[in-house]
Amino acid sequence: MTAPPTPRRTSPRIVLVHTVTFRQARQFVPALIPVIAATGLDGPVTIIALALGVTLFSLAVAAVSWWRFGYSDGPAAVVVTRGLLSRSVRTVPNDRIRGVEVEAPALHRLFGLVRVRIDAAAGAAGQEEELVVDGVTSAEGDRLRVAVLTHQSPAIRVGRHAADPEDDEEELSRWENRWLFFAPLVGSYLALPLAAIGALFRLAEELPDDLLGEVWDLDLPAGWVLGAVALGLVLLVVAGAIVGAAVVNWRFRLVRRGGSLIAVRGLLTRRHTELELDRIRGVTVTEGLGMRLVGAARAGALVTGLGDAERRGQLLPLGPREEAWALTHRLAGDPGPLRPHPPAAFRRRALRALSAGLLVSAGGGVLMATTGRWDVLAVGIALTLLGIPLARGYYTALGHTTGPRSFSVRRGWLMREQAVLERRAVVGWQVRQTLFQRRAGLATVTACVGAGSGGYAAVDMAATDAAGFAVTASGPWAGALVAPRES
Repeated sequence: MTAPPTPRRTSPRIVLVHTVTFRQARQFVPALIPVIAATGLDGPVTIIALALGVTLFSLAVAAVSWWRFGYSDGPAAVVVTRGLLSRSVRTVPNDRIRGVEVEAPALHRLFGLVRVRIDAAAGAAGQEEELVVDGVTSAEGDRLRVAVLTHQSPAIRVGRHAADPEDDEEELSRWENRWLFFAPLVGSYLALPLAAIGALFRLAEELPDDLLGEVWDLDLPAGWVLGAVALGLVLLVVAGAIVGAAVVNWRFRLVRRGGSLIAVRGLLTRRHTELELDRIRGVTVTEGLGMRLVGAARAGALVTGLGDAERRGQLLPLGPREEAWALTHRLAGDPGPLRPHPPAAFRRRALRALSAGLLVSAGGGVLMATTGRWDVLAVGIALTLLGIPLARGYYTALGHTTGPRSFSVRRGWLMREQAVLERRAVVGWQVRQTLFQRRAGLATVTACVGAGSGGYAAVDMAATDAAGFAVTASGPWAGALVAPRES
């Protein structure tokens, strides 16, 4: 029997990193605050002593955690041990590893360290789906990344990695700074600046009334003041979104090296994410309403067993629609143009979109006839008119198609997502019909896959096309698929 590999230690410099960031002591600081308040301890001496005590405590805990942490990577599995009183040993087979991400936060880079995250679909219930080795050198991080993905002997792995010249890389995508102007149209990049505006409003509420009075006493038109404030808030949101996108995606680069996809990005924290091509089952292209207006999109890989796929599976975090689709067709194939769904699908969306406006209009008509009020009727008419393009937008977003290598489904209006899936990705099919769908001859056909969200649906397609679509998309084994009959 082969002896288990000798456990490795992380760099002792990680103790300083964890001490400076109070990583181990953070959970204890909130518990100390009410104790200090109850005992009445205050003053600069107490604060200095408390800060010194917390720092020493953080140093001690970080040192013990480093001393009791070990990891090893062998030809069959990766093993991580940790804990002082309660020892934990986690073993993940190499064939269950889905990807590796090497992070280099700013403080880690200062000490010449990186953090390695190993995605593994081998966790127990309630356990994280990744192994984290925090505090290794850059060279060791690269060695560990190559080792767990190639599953070869250390000598062969190191030799092969050293022999891979940069010229052997095939670049698939590279970040361009002009793409930053798409950021204000992406909701995820707007979260931070909007939160900052909320904090500013809360701060303004705490300002003295006499200070606000001095502002309003200035000899300026109220419209100009409000306009300047509104313009300033808009500029703050736009600038915050652009800065946020730059921090996350700076110098993004996607390359194909051997059997892996490698994505590198980040300004303050550099991330090196590596995915096995053989585990990619498809690609999703996401376009928000604002992004569609300027021709922008995002592309993400559907990888079997990958945790946190929203971030680690990103192939194109933000860029032109043409770039996203060129990358999608290169990795998952081109299934061809989408087939529109039958007119009954549009009627269902029109009924949903117009029902609220029609109900309000009916109530407003009664109110106008009895009391003479017309405002409710005007609101109902406006809602009804807005429902027409809304229904049209929801309907035009629907579609499905099949190709020689892959198939595709699309849905969504405010956030439109189109998934291009390989035929081998399908592990099952599900057909669902509500009472109203059965009456309209429609069905929702879901392709069950072992990647991404687990299922991608063609909503409100013709029920008679369900079996043919499934067979063409996955194989003859799906020929038994039938729509549920009305009992």
